[in-house]
Amino acid sequence: MTMDSGPVRKRRRREAEKVSKADISRERVLIAAARIFSVRGYAGTTMRDIAKGAGLQAGSLYYYYPSKDLLIEAVLDMGIHGVSNAVYSTIAGLPPSTTYADRIRAAVLAHLQSVLEFGDYALASRRVLGQVPPDVRRKHVLRRDAYGDFWVKLLEAARGAGELRDDVDLKLARTFILGALNSALEWYRPDGMSIDEVASQFNAMISDGLFRLPRAEG
Repeated sequence: MTMDSGPVRKRRRREAEKVSKADISRERVLIAAARIFSVRGYAGTTMRDIAKGAGLQAGSLYYYYPSKDLLIEAVLDMGIHGVSNAVYSTIAGLPPSTTYADRIRAAVLAHLQSVLEFGDYALASRRVLGQVPPDVRRKHVLRRDAYGDFWVKLLEAARGAGELRDDVDLKLARTFILGALNSALEWYRPDGMSIDEVASQFNAMISDGLFRLPRAEG
């Protein structure tokens, strides 16, 4: 052991604690920003409002996010990545033998769970997307469209496997599914049906509309 190993360890511990505290503060800022943006919109929200909501001095906020544009971009990213990554990882974790009907059912549940978990971020996106600077909006739309393309490809694969009806327009189906799931942000209440029950109801309606009926034994 070298003579300076003790001081080195202490310095590294202090650095790790500093990073941890910075991450916690950054998360607090994002939570406060998402909540305030979702209520007041982009134009109606100031950095001072967000600093107050996060329990920080106004000047401290700029250490984490030097501008409102960077902050709203981080909020939008948190919403789309939180939902899309949950769905991607759910599908990736299924056995290869999983039917596409079951893959879609799993994706529906994962999307619903995560969109409600990241509710303020998703609501902020719906509220402010038309108000944010064009460059921020363009980046978010690209990320949102990439997630939408994932759903279209999932539906295409279901059709290729012979599970999906031939007369279904896949882009319309994608819009119907995601629109219905995202609407839960407006009406879902934890004291009503569970998220699993809501997802089951959605899946029943989706299955009836999209998938081929089993052939009758004859």
